[in-house]
Amino acid sequence: MTKRLGLSVGFTGSPEQNKATIEKVKIAEEVGVEAVFTAETWGRDQFSLLTQIALQTSKIKFGTGIAPVFGRSPGVLAMTAATLDELSEGRMILGLGTSGARVIEHWHGEPFEKPLRRLREYCEIINLIMSGEKVFYEGEVFQLQRGFKLLFEPVRKHIPIYIASIAPKSMEQTGEVADGWMPIYWPKSKFKEGMEVVRRGEEKAGRAGAVECVANVTTVINPNIEQARAQAAGPISWYVTNMGDFYHRMLARNGFEEEVAAMRAAAAEHRPPPFGTNPQIMEAMGDRLLDETAIYGDAETVAAGLEEWRGLGVDMPIIAMPQMENRELERTLGTLVS
Repeated sequence: MTKRLGLSVGFTGSPEQNKATIEKVKIAEEVGVEAVFTAETWGRDQFSLLTQIALQTSKIKFGTGIAPVFGRSPGVLAMTAATLDELSEGRMILGLGTSGARVIEHWHGEPFEKPLRRLREYCEIINLIMSGEKVFYEGEVFQLQRGFKLLFEPVRKHIPIYIASIAPKSMEQTGEVADGWMPIYWPKSKFKEGMEVVRRGEEKAGRAGAVECVANVTTVINPNIEQARAQAAGPISWYVTNMGDFYHRMLARNGFEEEVAAMRAAAAEHRPPPFGTNPQIMEAMGDRLLDETAIYGDAETVAAGLEEWRGLGVDMPIIAMPQMENRELERTLGTLVS
């Protein structure tokens, strides 16, 4: 039986490299990978790559992982998602999140205000648009009073919405309004507790069991354990020490106060390169935090690790597309889903 697996891909390389990414997505589709997700920061937009995927595949699901709810209106996101769903005959997933003040205010030029409320209103408005009804909405952020209606019949009346949330209030709201919880760097032993928070939101909204856990998992496939460990430590080091307060606070709440404090102190003295690490921060991190947030080793070790995470409550883990030659990629992905 095929194991559920999602992949994340970027749109950051040269045009030739991006063509190669599409070929890798086709391989993933053939071996049975369920879905592929794109992200964006301040480079190429993610929907252009999703359009290519929609037109050059036939089975694999695809989505945003994530689109921030600033910079595009809920109407634009709904139109775009409905169009991609039509192009792909019903394979679109809409991953949403708030991003943070640094990006929203200094790239999109919008005030980072009421992010949680805005996220709720985006979900509600997008669902209303997709339903085919006239849009009348009275919220704290949006007031839509002219009764506009989507000018074509969508393939589906509802497109799944996954929300990237790692703070308790946002996680509970995810249970109220979304179809999937999409955390990143969440410790593997805390998924049961995390889903309990999401379930509180489900119960409040009368929609028990509506949300699945679709978690981003840092994985490194490299038989050289020391190299793999260092490569796995890079992303979490960067997010804890450089990407605002969300991630280090989440890990501290989940029992890693000492490691987080030591990592941030080490980073203040020995600043790491982007997505890289250094011996001081790796020593401060220790094995416990890394092993709770990453899987590294050869393909069989990573496959076993993913199965462990599934057993701990992750319905579909999402990993970065392995960077390897296509024949090896086919074998590796086959191992991860079999």
